[in-house]
Amino acid sequence: MFASLLDVNARCYAQGITLSVEKATLEEVFLEIRKQAGYNVLCDGDIVQTPVAALRFSNAKVETVLQKCFEGKPLAYTIRRNTIVVTRKEAAKPAPAVPADIVVTGTVTDKKGEPLPGVSIKIKGTNTGTATDADGRFRITVADAGSILVFTYMGFTPQEIAVKEPGAINVTLAEAVADLNEAVVVGYGTQRKGNITGSIATVSSDAITKAPVASPTNALAGRLPGLISLQSNGTPGSDAAQLSIRGFGDALVIVDGIEMDFRFIDANQIESISILKDASASIYGSRAGNGVILVTTKRGNSGKPVFTFNTSQTLQGITVMPKPVTAGQFAELSREEHLQAGLPEATAPFTEDEVQKYYEGNDPLFPNTDWYKELIRPWAPQQQHNLSVRGGNDAIRYYGFIGFLDQETVFRNNGGDYKRYNFQSNIDAKILDNLSLELTVANIIEDRNFPQTSIQSGEASAWGYLWNTLPIYPARLPDPAKVPFAHGNGTGGAHIVSNSELSGYNNTDGQSLRGSLALNYQFKFIKGLSARAFGNYASNYVANRVFVKPLLAYTYDPTSDVYTVAGSYGGKGTLSTRDDKNRTLTVQYSLNYERTFAADHRVTALALYEAIDFKGDWISAGRNNFLTASIDQLFGGSTVGMSNNGSASEMGRKSYVGRLNYSFRDKYLLESIFRADASAKFPASSRWGYFPSVSLGWRMSEEGFMRNVHFVDHLKLRASYGEAGNDAIGNFQYLSGYQLSQYTYILGPEPQFGLVSKGLPNPYMTWEKISTYNGGVDFSLMNRKLYGELDVFYRKRSGILASRATTIPSSFGSALPLENLNSLNDRGFEMNIGTAGKVGEFTYNVSGNVSWSRSKWDHYEEPDYEDPDQKRINERSGKWADRQFGYLADGLFTSQKEIDDLPFDQDLRGNTTLRIGDQRLVDVNGDGTLDWKDQVEIGKGTRPHWMMGLNTDLRYRNFDFSALIQGAMGHHTYITFSQGANFPSYVYEERWTEENNDPNALIPRLGGAGTNNFYTDNRYKKAGYVRLKTVALGYSLPKPLLNRLKIVQVRFYVAATNILTINRLKKYDIDPEAPTSESGRYYPQQKTISFGANLSF
Repeated sequence: MFASLLDVNARCYAQGITLSVEKATLEEVFLEIRKQAGYNVLCDGDIVQTPVAALRFSNAKVETVLQKCFEGKPLAYTIRRNTIVVTRKEAAKPAPAVPADIVVTGTVTDKKGEPLPGVSIKIKGTNTGTATDADGRFRITVADAGSILVFTYMGFTPQEIAVKEPGAINVTLAEAVADLNEAVVVGYGTQRKGNITGSIATVSSDAITKAPVASPTNALAGRLPGLISLQSNGTPGSDAAQLSIRGFGDALVIVDGIEMDFRFIDANQIESISILKDASASIYGSRAGNGVILVTTKRGNSGKPVFTFNTSQTLQGITVMPKPVTAGQFAELSREEHLQAGLPEATAPFTEDEVQKYYEGNDPLFPNTDWYKELIRPWAPQQQHNLSVRGGNDAIRYYGFIGFLDQETVFRNNGGDYKRYNFQSNIDAKILDNLSLELTVANIIEDRNFPQTSIQSGEASAWGYLWNTLPIYPARLPDPAKVPFAHGNGTGGAHIVSNSELSGYNNTDGQSLRGSLALNYQFKFIKGLSARAFGNYASNYVANRVFVKPLLAYTYDPTSDVYTVAGSYGGKGTLSTRDDKNRTLTVQYSLNYERTFAADHRVTALALYEAIDFKGDWISAGRNNFLTASIDQLFGGSTVGMSNNGSASEMGRKSYVGRLNYSFRDKYLLESIFRADASAKFPASSRWGYFPSVSLGWRMSEEGFMRNVHFVDHLKLRASYGEAGNDAIGNFQYLSGYQLSQYTYILGPEPQFGLVSKGLPNPYMTWEKISTYNGGVDFSLMNRKLYGELDVFYRKRSGILASRATTIPSSFGSALPLENLNSLNDRGFEMNIGTAGKVGEFTYNVSGNVSWSRSKWDHYEEPDYEDPDQKRINERSGKWADRQFGYLADGLFTSQKEIDDLPFDQDLRGNTTLRIGDQRLVDVNGDGTLDWKDQVEIGKGTRPHWMMGLNTDLRYRNFDFSALIQGAMGHHTYITFSQGANFPSYVYEERWTEENNDPNALIPRLGGAGTNNFYTDNRYKKAGYVRLKTVALGYSLPKPLLNRLKIVQVRFYVAATNILTINRLKKYDIDPEAPTSESGRYYPQQKTISFGANLSF
């Protein structure tokens, strides 16, 4: 045998070949290849003497030279790292009269010999495939010899092997330098990560299941650059985060090909989540203006069935929340506020002696009740369990899932809970060699059982009642059958409205059912052409019942042992019901084409038709004055004053979609998209919207001049432009017409209903247009020792609906219609940088991401301001969209002389209402009077401009550790001093007093001047924060033990979420994600500690 023995450094393998010979042998050519490119050659000795024709190449690929050399010769070659292996082609065998199927079995392992479960194995050019089982074994049937099996596995380099005869094929996959061959879900399909030209970020199931979460939305913060996540509520069943891509607004969410909410999907059902941030979203046209979130659920694979059981027990508690003051503090503050307002001692709500008795809390006439402790428990239980199965064979693959979630509220007494049941079944079946079927059935059942008063947010919620439930009232009475009165807006208190046994219930049952069927057909007469038909039916049903029980609340005088009715709740009982149901039918028909020409030109194309039809209706009924609270049915209430209502709606759209991708040598990349949408929301003349996009990619690392840049694994430049639309507007606003009036008219003996005009229509209403420009770079260096992405973007929205800023007389009788008038732009950048590798048995992957974005009005329909201050404060055109105006505070007055020397009129009453301890404001324009003209920009809005995330994944032997640190900056929140009838504890601690005559005290004189309540910069606080969003530590049982037990995996873990937060609002007990001005009157965000196990068998 002949073999070149020169040891050549592998870093020069990719050098081009320059060759010019008129007559030579293969031996001479091989020597030249070794000299120029460093490849060794292995072949039989007689092969090297084979003559070759004239060769002329300049900087050519080795493969190109070899193909020319072997042209017309019975020789073949393969390249394995730095070695070219040359063999003789086997003589063609005559085909048998009746071809027989070939059964191929084998095992797939890594370079250490460890089996790889879940490796995808497909017959090249077909949809037929299988996957390895838990032991890395596989079995597949091919039609004939010569079929090529393609082995792919995330994190490993794909491998193709030709089948020659029945038998075993054992395959060893090598770890990929980068995950460039990973399949990424994009609109209506998938693409190789290395060939993507758009700005797309992806997160896998493993990342979002590190710790148990009630909603997968709560696991995404900080994981995807460009995604803004804000969890502003902790209510069980309603604690999902609000997601915004680049701050654009609510994104379109597509789950398994259809538009739907994914907040209530179990995170363990999800395979991956992708977000489309630029022109790549244009494929969804009119709905994609704010970006697209693509959710793909898990499907089956070939192999023995693998059952996976996940179970967790979680403790959930409030991250932080303002606490009410004690009874003594309340009495002291109330007295202080009264006296400092200049009111007489005789009418003060408490005497000094009474204040002291409330502090002591020993006298039953002066109780000191900690209502927060009485009503809120420090930890509430949550449990989550799910069981799934995956398996199949060459003909059919299946996946089944069943999950259960139970979240209790933090209210101690009958505060309710949220239960959810998730079911899903996915089946993929091969009907014929070129015909396959995909079937999906999924169901979500929800059961919300809460007290009848809202527990989410607002003054009328249980949290609002908490701030009106005063500590000077007892929590219990000697007679346990009687409920104590505690003020609470005059109805009793939070202990009543948060207890469903006392006040009644607000129960909601919901069900979301969807089923889809897809047929895939591979045409035999046109190579690479396939067709797909997809249909999905989704229905949603929600039934809500609110029953308010009547109840009396008492006060008690221990000196006389007398109970007195001090308040009532619920009247004589009220029941209201409402049923909502809707259904959506989606159909898609598409042609897909994928073909490689002349080895270098790869073309993929999509042509698709989509139609969506929506119908919905609701009905409600209610009655009052129930005979007894024991009968909570409509017939139990009075017919006097009963009510009923209902409505129905219908809407639809249809679309045509085209996409063309071209790749030259996987180096120069082009993607073009065109979508046409028609919506019944617009008049016939402008019903169609057209949304094109184009994106380009250049894999610079594949160029010849980069071959000697040895530390660069991958380098790609991207650029894109795309257009999308927005049809999230009211229905049929272009039509004139009438609607039922909400008022009745006395015409004769009976009240009569009438019709009123719907207002002026706009027959020229059209689509809002959204144009997005994006540029980016992806890179991987030194075998992923450093990798990352960088994107910059600019987006322009035009044709935003608004009414003209024209004053019309009230006698006109109608408002002006909406028109396409306003325009807005967004700009920003995002960056993700990480490092990954392996040192011995220690594996690590650490990455950090940061993004910034902000919006500015190009044009905002508004009056022509003549006053320069009106223009400065109110004008929006050309200004940042989230500017916040207010007054500048200059500390507090600490002496009467400071008030007397004040050079301007602050209270517009000659400063006669000002006292020591009042807030001093700034006369910005120096005109001697404090008025609206002195307002200046004091901060930004409540949405973060900066988002950050630091992800850490570590593995050592059988231990794994992960942590996610998430942060946000560039936004503000407003500190509210008043919380109903009570005071938050920070008011007591941060207030001005005569003894604490501090000019920098946060809280000015209680009961002070009206200017103390002005919207000022000292109360508009920066809300930036850094939060340990997720941390988890796990241990997996050793593989030898699992093999003896015949179990695939057993892992135990402890995890926590939101366990630590660093921010400037901590001193006020305010969570940085709290809704502004509602810091104490909403269900707070939750921190969790979980213990769980994962078992696969």
